[in-house]
Amino acid sequence: MRLQWAFAILLSGLVAGCSSTGTTYQPADERGAYGYTETELGSDRYRVTFTGNSRTDKETVNDYAMLRAAELTLQNGYNWFHLVNRDTESKSRSSTSISGINDFGGGTAVYQRCGLLSCQTVVSQSPSRFSGGIASSTTRTNYQASLEIKMGKDPMPDDAEAYNAQELASTLRRWMGKAAK
Repeated sequence: MRLQWAFAILLSGLVAGCSSTGTTYQPADERGAYGYTETELGSDRYRVTFTGNSRTDKETVNDYAMLRAAELTLQNGYNWFHLVNRDTESKSRSSTSISGINDFGGGTAVYQRCGLLSCQTVVSQSPSRFSGGIASSTTRTNYQASLEIKMGKDPMPDDAEAYNAQELASTLRRWMGKAAK
């Protein structure tokens, strides 16, 4: 029995550890999934989107979108890009769980039964009533940054929304290296 408990605790720790990290800088498997996507809007225009999970803060999501814009600019043979449009959306979802209900006779009991990968809400009608229980509520927020860029070659315009792609990519990669340590 102790071995089963030790295994369950170890496995739950591993699952929790996997879900505790932010989205890494990577291409998304599909549109709307975590990571970056890009859509060509013209020969020198793109929409770049980065979607983070609930552990990826807004600033990191914006930085990853900018890094992808810089990389895309360089890959297409351009030196700089101009931000035509920038938008950051947030999506929040809340969940409530109730645990630790003791059954003492008479009423309806509502509780969550959780396994390793999911939870199930259970409502039971019985001649018994319940007492006790702890309710907890969690709100998770995901951010998505979307940029529309126009790429160009020298000379770069003297504009606050124009970025040297090589310098920006280098700066953001250096920052990401320090943040990972």
